[in-house]
Formats: sequence, structure tokens, C-alpha cells
Amino acid sequence: MLSYRHAYHAGNTADVLKHLVLWALLERMRSKEKGFKYIDTHAGAGAYSLSSKEAQKTGEWQTGIGRHLERPSTQLHPLLGKLIACVQQQGDDLIYPGSPLIAAQTLRHQDSVACYELHSSDAQLLANNLRSQAAIKLYQSDGLAGLLSQLPTPTRRALVLIDPSYELKTDYQDIPKTVHKALSKMENAVIAIWYPVVDRGLSDQMVKALTAGLSQRVDCFELGERADSEGYGMTSSGMLVINSPWDLAQSMSTLLTELAAQHSLDGEPHYRCDTLVAR
Repeated sequence: MLSYRHAYHAGNTADVLKHLVLWALLERMRSKEKGFKYIDTHAGAGAYSLSSKEAQKTGEWQTGIGRHLERPSTQLHPLLGKLIACVQQQGDDLIYPGSPLIAAQTLRHQDSVACYELHSSDAQLLANNLRSQAAIKLYQSDGLAGLLSQLPTPTRRALVLIDPSYELKTDYQDIPKTVHKALSKMENAVIAIWYPVVDRGLSDQMVKALTAGLSQRVDCFELGERADSEGYGMTSSGMLVINSPWDLAQSMSTLLTELAAQHSLDGEPHYRCDTLVAR
């Protein structure tokens, strides 16, 4: 049984990057009247207490979303402001939203959501956190297999978030295979893949496998706290977006420049904003 629990890492710098890109993609999907399906392959618990014993043990949120919670809204990039607005105050506690709750806030009547979570405890928490969202379908099963069963969607519009823990090293090989199968079923699906930078060679190899043979536009965004090093564990993380909107890289470039300076722990900015495949 997988042991990874996102509660230890919720709201960290990797989450900030992931959820800002997700917000930007959701906004662009909503810019068209026609409905779309959002598919979350590794949905987690949906919401996380930043005063929980797990969050307090690592303190990762303090150098992530915590850097921005007290900043005046006038100093925040609009996209960051929207993410901050999703952080809920409950008494003395702060609740950081996972990707399913972010998607739920943007849901229109013509849209639909499918969330997959294999971990039994997190799947139950997710069901509790989304109990008021009847339009969201929850599955306690493997999300990569579930993704393929969802495509093509009835409206032929889909946004997919693939966000595993990479606790299984086979994820680095399985994800490119699954993504290519998904695109063969629905070539215009917008697919965002989060990845950690722990071993730069391993993550670069996966990105290369993901982009191999694609004609769709692919953008790559990274945000880090330190330079690559074997001694620090995860130093950066990235989001690879397939069928990326044409203006996403331009808007993310400005934001990432700001965030790289704010989130650095070694005095140097660490970020990436590249178009790997142009369409």
C-alpha cells in the first residue's frame, strides 16, 4: 500500500506552482461557453489543515503559500490573489485547498469533474470535503487507468491534471505511456503533468518521453527553492502542459520571475518557462 500523504506537503512551493498553473488553465477552459470535463488522476484529500500535526511537522507551507498570506492584495499577481482567496480561515486554522476544491469553485452547470484517489483514507476525506458537490464524481481507483476510461469526453473538451507522488519509480515510465494513449483517444485534451525535481536526469528523461513525437504545443514551467543538488531532496518542481493555450507561457513568465525571487532559499532565482514544442 502506498504510504505517501500530501498533508505533510500541502501549500508548499510545489503546490503554489501546480495550483497557479491549474487556475490559469481552468480560466482558459471557462473562456468558451461549451462545457468541459476536468479529470484529476491523483486527487488527494481535497483540503488540508495548515495547523495539523502533519503540516506542522514539515513546515513546508511556510516557505510556500505562507510567504503570501499577509501580503496586501494590491501587491499580488491576479492569479496568485485568486489562489490566496481559496485559502479558508476556520477559527484559528487555515485550510489549504487541493486541486479538486479549486476545480469545484470554477464549476459551471455545463462542466463536469471526475476525481480519482487510490489511498483509502484520503479517498474518504475527499468524499467528505466534496459532499456538497453532487456534480463531481469520485472514484477510489487507479487514476491513470481511469483517465483512459474517461476519454474521449462527450463535449470533446477536457482538462486533465496528473499529479502522482512518484513514490513508485515506475511512474516516470508509466505516465508518458498513459499520456500518449490518452492523446490517441482525444488529441485536443489539455493535459498538465506535475513532476518533482529530485534527480534532474530522471525528470528530464520523463519530460523527453512525454514530448516525443508530439505535434501539440507543449509548455514547461518550473519553480524551485534551491539549485539542483543531491543533498536537499526535491529542490524544484515542474508542470508540463500539453495542448497549452497559446498565451499561457507569456503570462506565466512574468509570474514565475516574481515567484522565483520570493521563494528562493539560496539567494538565486530558480525557474523555467519554456515552450518545448511549438504549434
